[in-house]
Amino acid sequence: MKHTVAAVSLATAAALVCLAGCSGTATASAPGSTASPTRRPAPADRLAAQLVTAGDLGPGYAVREFDPARQKSPFARSAQEIADDTCTPLAVMTHQLPLGRPQAYRSRVVTTDQAPGTRIYVTLAAYGHGGAVTAMDSLLADAVQGCSLGFTAKANGTSEVYYPFEPEDTPAVGDEALAYRGVVTDEGGASRPIRTAVVRHGDTIAVCTAVDGASLARPGLLTPVIEAQDAKLG
Repeated sequence: MKHTVAAVSLATAAALVCLAGCSGTATASAPGSTASPTRRPAPADRLAAQLVTAGDLGPGYAVREFDPARQKSPFARSAQEIADDTCTPLAVMTHQLPLGRPQAYRSRVVTTDQAPGTRIYVTLAAYGHGGAVTAMDSLLADAVQGCSLGFTAKANGTSEVYYPFEPEDTPAVGDEALAYRGVVTDEGGASRPIRTAVVRHGDTIAVCTAVDGASLARPGLLTPVIEAQDAKLG
């Protein structure tokens, strides 16, 4: 085993104010006057509207908000806490953290009656122009190809071993996608299986990661969540 150190535009139209004369009729707009430019929502607000919901998934699914910086294990609450290495992007996404340097990111956790005990984390990250392509091609693709023999991630004086680890068939969604599965063993011996699919839509990256539960052996476990999230981004 090789050891290395080791995510709807809301338009707001400005109203044109007409000045009424003494007769009560509106005067014409002054020559050259124009409407205020359309204002786009902040990246975090846009992601919140695009994240998958229980209504998107249908009966048998529950979805709740999830904040990776406040509601996760103490291994790492930011990507910067994980020791930098080629394999680091894989560990980053396992902890529902975004690749690279996004403008914003938001997460939710999905559970389903079809896979008791399994949690499916969905993280969306918004990037500046070209940033998502760089994150996928320069960070994630290299990690998936170069870390298939396993690796060790380190953060805050503790470590996690990722082994076995293997790429999977990529889902036919988004502009590009990557998928992988493996087992993460915490320092001290506790292990948990994971299955992840990463999909890019333009300058947004969606990461779906299933954790724990015997149902992870079923390849189609993530498919309904991936497809529902893809429909909201497409």
